[in-house]
Amino acid sequence: MTTLRVIYSSFMLQAKDRATNNFFIGTLFVLPVIFTLLSVGTYLYGGKPDFGLYAVVGAGMIGIWNSNLWTSGRIVDDERRSGTMPMLIASPTPFALVLVGKSLSNAVTSLVAMVMTFGTGLIAFRLPIDIDDPLGFVASLLLTIVAMTCLGLILGSFFVLTRNAGQFITVANYPIFVLAGLTFPITLLPAWTRPLSAILAPMWGNLAMNTAAGLVAGNPWLIDLWLIGLSVVYLIIARFLYARVEYMVREAGSLEAW
Repeated sequence: MTTLRVIYSSFMLQAKDRATNNFFIGTLFVLPVIFTLLSVGTYLYGGKPDFGLYAVVGAGMIGIWNSNLWTSGRIVDDERRSGTMPMLIASPTPFALVLVGKSLSNAVTSLVAMVMTFGTGLIAFRLPIDIDDPLGFVASLLLTIVAMTCLGLILGSFFVLTRNAGQFITVANYPIFVLAGLTFPITLLPAWTRPLSAILAPMWGNLAMNTAAGLVAGNPWLIDLWLIGLSVVYLIIARFLYARVEYMVREAGSLEAW
């Protein structure tokens, strides 16, 4: 199979699988609405109506991050638990391409979360959606999806290497909301947290989209360059982790339990 066909096939398979998963559906359609109601409501009724659109974008990014954390982080582990990993490793098709397709599928379908947050803002709060640079906003959103796909590849391999993936997901979820500035501006955080924020794709994606929307001063296209660079770094790390996973399964002689 050609590279594009492998990625497309795994993309569609993952999309169909998640479409029948109630938990995944909840992270796309229910949680974004709840986060939007809480976040936007807090700013509007807290006397800061100018932060309404900021809250909508942040809630959308929370939905995208949630979707990728809970799904992309489980890709390799799900294959192992379902017993399909031996066939994928043994097949002529590189397993890494399958991971790319599935991670990309999770990232793209997570766009639904952004649609839900904007829809909730419009319907529930009659919030005006005025974006200064629509093209820049869309470009930043798409580059964020690419970066999240690359991050998903890291999570997919990393969660197999740790015995406490479930606990890690639970613990890591909310700190990322804060460090990425998805709930409130990172300028309110201590200065020592800035390096932690700088390595997170959700932070740069959120900043780029808010800049394109005119909520933050700056050039969104320059911020997009950081997203591209971060995606490359993520890919390098993901390649190293995947090589480690492959080495471990071959060394142990087992593909399901190690």
